[in-house]
Amino acid sequence: MKLITLNIWGGKIYEPLIEFFEHHAKDTDIFCLQDLLFGSEPSFTAVSGGRINIFNELKKILSDFNYSIFRTPGESHFHDELLDSNIGCGQAIFVRKSFPILESGGFRTPEAEFFRGGDLANGKHHWVKFRSNGEDFTVMNVHGMWQRDSKKSDTPKRMTQSQNIKNFFDSVTGKKILCGDLNLAPNTEAMRILEENMVNLVKKYKIDSTRSSHYTKEGKFADYILVSEDVEVSNFKVLPDEVSDHLALMAEFIK
Repeated sequence: MKLITLNIWGGKIYEPLIEFFEHHAKDTDIFCLQDLLFGSEPSFTAVSGGRINIFNELKKILSDFNYSIFRTPGESHFHDELLDSNIGCGQAIFVRKSFPILESGGFRTPEAEFFRGGDLANGKHHWVKFRSNGEDFTVMNVHGMWQRDSKKSDTPKRMTQSQNIKNFFDSVTGKKILCGDLNLAPNTEAMRILEENMVNLVKKYKIDSTRSSHYTKEGKFADYILVSEDVEVSNFKVLPDEVSDHLALMAEFIK
């Protein structure tokens, strides 16, 4: 079973991104995606360089997958630009139809109304549960809280976010996979909370960056995959494709 997680940057690098999904859809079972736009216009319209209907475009390519989405309600922002209420920004999990989705849901941290365009954007924590060979898997797709000028370091809200995620995983049974753009530096207390009873594959495989050359700021970590100790990992790597300011992470698991 193969999983890829990627912050798609709103589809800014459009043609290479589409080619990436056309290629990897052939042998990937789960895609966990962040920073999607959910517009339905028949033609593309730029939003801070993003693509209004990128979700619909990817849905066409991933026709062999079921999906679950988690959108911000009401007004939301993409890179500080206010979106029309009929668009929305959020994330999606695509699961190959051979692994039917049993349950799905999501929550935010902080729980107050979503905000972006100032100093904070809520963390979005989106999950699905499916069964493979008689075993339950819960996969959580995270787009972690963004806080201006925090350099992805510990803050009280990030500590709360990590505890909320841990509390959720403590409440479910079966094998567990946590992935996405966590917006966290690797050596933080907020990360250590998430690592309790989980294996951080970015650390285990000694990855030195999860950002592409399109990201020019300091701090080369944002994206992670963590698995519960009963998940057997057969392969893990950061993919080299420059289709976002993030790099995709790929993990393969023994079913």
